[in-house]
Amino acid sequence: MTLITLRQAAVHFNLSYDALRRIAAAGLLPTAGQHGNKLVIPTDVAQRIRARSAVALHHLLPTATGNATMAVLRVDAAKRVPNEDRPFIGFHADLTPEDLLEALRGWWVGRPEKIAQAGILPVTLGGFVVAVLTGLSSWDTKLTDNGLIRHRFDARLAGYISDLSTSINMITIGTADDLRIAELLLGKRLTSTAGGPIAYVTFP
Repeated sequence: MTLITLRQAAVHFNLSYDALRRIAAAGLLPTAGQHGNKLVIPTDVAQRIRARSAVALHHLLPTATGNATMAVLRVDAAKRVPNEDRPFIGFHADLTPEDLLEALRGWWVGRPEKIAQAGILPVTLGGFVVAVLTGLSSWDTKLTDNGLIRHRFDARLAGYISDLSTSINMITIGTADDLRIAELLLGKRLTSTAGGPIAYVTFP
C-alpha cells in the first residue's frame, strides 16, 4: 500500500488541499495516519475521492423547472457549542445521528421559505455531500443578541457517510424517497458559492 501526504494527494489528483484537510478533520478519511508530523492517506483512497462524480440535479428533482433553486448547507468539521440548545455545530463522522441532526438543522441565517423550498438540504464539506436533510416544511425563528434572525428547521436525517472513499449511507431505515435522495447525493461533488453557510444551486 502506497501512502501519500494530503498535499501530495492534492497536487497529483487535482484536489483541494484545504478540502482534504477539512475532510480528514471531520473523520471522513478513517484510513489516514501519521508519518512524522504529516497526515498521510493511501493513494487509492485519493484516487477514489478524485473520481467522485457531480450530483445529477436533473435526477434529484425531475419535476423541477428551469431556474428552480435548492439550498445547500456548507459546514466545517464539528465543534462543540457552549451554552446553546445543541451540543455541536458542523459535521463529524463519529457523531450520533441524533447529535448530527441537531448540529445541522439550525440555526441558520437566510430566507426560511427559500431554504425549505425544495424540501431537501444537502450538507457539503469540502465540496462533497456528506449528509442529507429532508422533510423541511416548518421552522423555528429567534433573534440573536447580535441582531441576526436565525432559523432552525424541522427535518429528517435521510443519510450521512462515515468514509468519503466508500460513501455508504449510514442510515438504513427511512422512507423510500429519503433513501433515494440520499443515494443520489451522498459522496458526490456539489459546487455552490455564497458568503455564508447557506448557499444555493440552480436546476438546469
